[in-house]
Amino acid sequence: MRIRVPPKRIREKFLIIYELQGAQKAVNYLTEYCQVKKMRIVLDGRKVGKNCVAFYEGNRATFKTRGLNRRTILHELFHHLVDANGFEMPEREEERRANVYVRAFLKRVYEKNP
Repeated sequence: MRIRVPPKRIREKFLIIYELQGAQKAVNYLTEYCQVKKMRIVLDGRKVGKNCVAFYEGNRATFKTRGLNRRTILHELFHHLVDANGFEMPEREEERRANVYVRAFLKRVYEKNP
């Protein structure tokens, strides 16, 4: 049971699509690469809890305006990948792994090649 960070060329293309075409198209690109169903991005702060910026439930990630950024989108995408692959894990463990996934995803894109 492991969700791997995609190769560098896929991560770079995700970031380019995110900047040029928007978050939904970038997420569609990654879900297609991972061969899972698409995740829908919804911007509706009223449905997000008071102390949260986003949440994932049933193929839909709902965001507050300030939460719609690369880090949060990748975090919620990790929850989608867990759900789509049918993995079961405690909530705290899933949150921790989602944060590790995001850090690895973004860190490895911005590393300089020797």
